[in-house]
Amino acid sequence: MSKEDKKATKLAKKEAKLQKKEAKAEKANAKYAAKAEKKHAKAYNSFVKDTEKKNAKLQAKAAKDGKEFVPIVIPSIDEYQSKKELKAAAATSKAYAKYVKKVDKKNAKAEKKCAKKGKPFVPVVVPTEEEFANSASNENKAGKIILMIILLLLIWFLIYFIFQYINYEYVAPVVETTTASESGEPAVYELYENPHEITTTPDYSIADAKRLLQQTLRDNYKQCGYSKDPSGSAISFNNKIETINGADCFMFSCGGKSFAVAVKLSAVYYCHNGEYTPLSFNNTNILFE
Repeated sequence: MSKEDKKATKLAKKEAKLQKKEAKAEKANAKYAAKAEKKHAKAYNSFVKDTEKKNAKLQAKAAKDGKEFVPIVIPSIDEYQSKKELKAAAATSKAYAKYVKKVDKKNAKAEKKCAKKGKPFVPVVVPTEEEFANSASNENKAGKIILMIILLLLIWFLIYFIFQYINYEYVAPVVETTTASESGEPAVYELYENPHEITTTPDYSIADAKRLLQQTLRDNYKQCGYSKDPSGSAISFNNKIETINGADCFMFSCGGKSFAVAVKLSAVYYCHNGEYTPLSFNNTNILFE
């Protein structure tokens, strides 16, 4: 088969496909038109009935008032359009104009591409406004069906969870009770004992605190303003405990200066001008001699 024959066969297939699509669209349009006509006739009959009632009331009022009766004109069924139909027609016209513009742009682009490659151009057929309205209606119908299925599933899940909630029974946890022995006396269980040793820091004595202060003074006497080591001098306890930096401290004095030692020996402070300066020791010849 030559190249031209292949092109012709391909073009024929495309045309057959388009014809099949057009036939399907025509069938759908006919179905939609019949349905729309039936709906239109129903709306028209309702309009005529309401208008006749209004005319009867207006005629009676005009006769009572002695005025001329001017009836409301009832158009023919072909001329009549309900508010809903007018609104739908306006929306369809707007959407159709937008669709035609899109298809024309697409055809122009495809035609240019086919001309460049030397291929036959088969344009996308632009449907009439009526055909477009029918296809849009079918798409909306499919969307409504999908939405209805989702809604039904949600309702089913809601009913299922309500049913489960109503039939739920709370089961209390089983609590072991003390059983009695054969003699009728209650069973005796051994009390729990913590095997771990208590490791919290204890409160030390005033003598221990004084010993720590003596070692600290020996290592820091120059920092405290002494010219020589005062650790051998008298260190006096002031008979009071004050809270410094959140810790209870023994208050001492030595050589006219004030000091504080934590009850748990966690810190030593030098009191100078109302401020507490922390001190540390370097040697342990007094503490552990």
